[in-house]
Amino acid sequence: MTNVLPAPPPAHEVHLSALAYELGDPVDIALLDDSGVARRLDALAAEGLRRCRVSERSAAHLGAASARATLAAADGHVPGSLVLATEARSPSPTQILWETLRSVPLPRTPGLVVGGNGCGNFAPALRAARGVLLAERVPGVLLTFADRLTTPSRFMPDGDTVMSDSAASCLVTAGPPGRPSFRVLAVATSVQADLVPEERVLKGARTIMKAVREALARINSGIPEPERGFDWFITGNYSATTRRFLATAAQMPEEKAYSPHHASYGHCYSADQLITLAALEADGRLTHGQRVLLLASSARSWSLTALERVDPASA
Repeated sequence: MTNVLPAPPPAHEVHLSALAYELGDPVDIALLDDSGVARRLDALAAEGLRRCRVSERSAAHLGAASARATLAAADGHVPGSLVLATEARSPSPTQILWETLRSVPLPRTPGLVVGGNGCGNFAPALRAARGVLLAERVPGVLLTFADRLTTPSRFMPDGDTVMSDSAASCLVTAGPPGRPSFRVLAVATSVQADLVPEERVLKGARTIMKAVREALARINSGIPEPERGFDWFITGNYSATTRRFLATAAQMPEEKAYSPHHASYGHCYSADQLITLAALEADGRLTHGQRVLLLASSARSWSLTALERVDPASA
């Protein structure tokens, strides 16, 4: 008699837990040998940016370090798959995946790579992890974001910020994992792939505002009690001006925008959201039932993820 696997829970019953991250070494941006940063140094300082993170370790080694910390926090939970999000291209994404799996070590664990969305990889990677989890009925998916600079300059004009080497991980499970977690309420993405560079200059603010509002409308149409709103708002570690604008676009008051480490961590690619969420958790600012809205963006896509805090001790 064969064992019959139980039916997977509804798609909304997906949880994130055991958040962890790994950072490069702190470096004062004024000491970087980087002409792009040097040209904008005064403006970056005025926007509150002080340091970035620089690592000699590869993206794979950074990712593996954060993955090991997640597995330790998950009490040795063995995931059935790894989803790795990275924009690193040297070595190839395939080699980065193999090296990450070897270094965790999870050398027999299936994995896949998500990329091509710039700093907006958070939502696509979460979608991929959720898809693997529910389609293959594995006990959990290890979701990892890992990047190390491969471009000539760390200055990023979009967001007016400085890029950092870093990684972040979490465990994605179907249903609550028995420890504090974040239930995924909804994910929504607005894309404008046909936006040409000239239009980005002329219509940039209006385009972003419209795209974020469209994603927010889809979020609110897909979650229970949307009138409750959100208790916290998290975006990338951009300049102060950019973060204020994005909070306005998402209809979030500035006092709910949480970004405690933008000055010292720099912009950690698509790991920003998970790193900041982990900081919010560690600061003890979350209570059972509170909701968090994450915004991850690239040059032509804007994704919102709605999460709800679940604390078994308070449920």
